[in-house]
Amino acid sequence: MELIKGAIKKMNILTNNFDFKGKNIELNLSYNRVLKFYKLMKDTEVSNQEKIKITLKLFVKNYDEIASLSLNDKSEIIKIIHNDFIEIKSKKSSDDKNILDFDKDFTFIYSSFMQDYSIDLYNEIDKLDWRKFIYLFVGLSDKTKIMQVMSIRAREIPKPTKYNSEEISQLYKLKAYYSLDDEGDKQKGLDSLFNIARGRAVNGK
Repeated sequence: MELIKGAIKKMNILTNNFDFKGKNIELNLSYNRVLKFYKLMKDTEVSNQEKIKITLKLFVKNYDEIASLSLNDKSEIIKIIHNDFIEIKSKKSSDDKNILDFDKDFTFIYSSFMQDYSIDLYNEIDKLDWRKFIYLFVGLSDKTKIMQVMSIRAREIPKPTKYNSEEISQLYKLKAYYSLDDEGDKQKGLDSLFNIARGRAVNGK
C-alpha cells in the first residue's frame, strides 16, 4: 500500500478547467475516460493524429472550440491534461516493480470498491472523477483482492532454506498467475504523442 501512497502527488479535485492561448478548456476527467486514454496509448494500430482526436474528444467538453487548433497545440493540450490533472507521479528507480495495471486489473479493482465502499464502478461511469477514484483506491484495505494481488507482485522471493521450499514454490506460482506485461508500450505511446508538441514527430505513428 505504501508503494502506491508514495507515488501519488497532490491533485486539485476542484479544478476541471484551464486556459490555453485564450481558450478555456473544460474537462471531463471521469475515471473510465482516463482508463480508456491509457489503453489507447498502448494501441500501436492507431496513428498519433487519431489518438490526439480521440483523446481530446474523451476529455474536452468544449471540443468544438478547439477542433481547428494546430496539431502542435492539440498535442500540448493533451500534455497539460496528462501532466497536471491525471498523472500519478513517482520517483522511479531501476528496482521498481510493475505491480498495478488499472486496465488489466479492473476486475479486481471493481470487486474491491464493492467490498470496501459498496461502490459499483459501472454505476459511476462518467460520474466519478479520476482524482477521487485514485484517493478511494489508496484507501482500500489490505483485505481487498487488488491489494492482495499487488502485495504478491511486490513481494520478494525469500532466500531458500531447508524449511521454505513449499513457500517459495507457491509464491512463484502466484507471481506467474498475476504477472503483468511491462508498461513500456503505454509510455512509448505517451512519448510519441507528446513529441509532436516538441516538433519531433512527423505524420503518423
